[in-house]
Amino acid sequence: MATKKILIVDDDQDLLRGLSIRLNASGYRVIIAVDAISAISVARKEEPDLILLDISLPGGDGFSVMQRLSVIGNLATVPIIILTGRDSFGNEERALTTGAKAFLQKPVDNDLLLTTIRGILGEDTDTPGKGAVGHLNTDTPGNKILIVDDDQDMLRGLNIRLSANGFKVIFASDAISAVSTVRKEEPDLIVLDLGLPGGDGFTVMERLSSLPNLAIIPVIVLTGRDSFGNEERALTAGARSFLQKPVDNDLLLATIREILGYSSAIPAKT
Repeated sequence: MATKKILIVDDDQDLLRGLSIRLNASGYRVIIAVDAISAISVARKEEPDLILLDISLPGGDGFSVMQRLSVIGNLATVPIIILTGRDSFGNEERALTTGAKAFLQKPVDNDLLLTTIRGILGEDTDTPGKGAVGHLNTDTPGNKILIVDDDQDMLRGLNIRLSANGFKVIFASDAISAVSTVRKEEPDLIVLDLGLPGGDGFTVMERLSSLPNLAIIPVIVLTGRDSFGNEERALTAGARSFLQKPVDNDLLLATIREILGYSSAIPAKT
């Protein structure tokens, strides 16, 4: 069976990267357009099997894209899923009336998105996506990772990448909530920034080290601070690894896998 081709139309680079990772890992070929004008030209050239379309786009909007596609013979029947950050009030009815097959709001649940795509494409919706844990040790899927950082862009990007690679991601944005979240969630691994509101990463590690059931949780320090002095202090405080921002995603994933005992020979989904 030929690989189904999905066109994603969105100008959010983090979203494009995350969806590309997940959909590629689930067996689809992904193509991309970042504005309303290129959406039409790419659709003409590639003739996708399905389109994921944002409403808010440079050079037009999703509604104008749908309207233009509807008068192009070979593209008029391509199913469209609206994936948008806009409120559903008014927009959902307009999208469905214009021809969209589904209306989903960001941030979208990956399983819901894949189920929707499969249903529209007439595929078996009971078949789990290959991308969630297919590249990980299948006897230990879904490890829980706590990211402690107050940089919202960083949190969003890591959430996309780690979720696409089979991990369950939880968050804390300051030193105080970090400890309470660890108590409540008992994650399998912690990715910890040093510069935090309400304390710093060293304070968090010190507090965790005094709690027997939490002291054994491995910590990766991921920071924008210089390594001089900080790296030695972090490793002495119990961190398993010290990485600097901006971090190479493959290096971070390889470090996480090594610490959690996954096979280092299994590549990341990128």
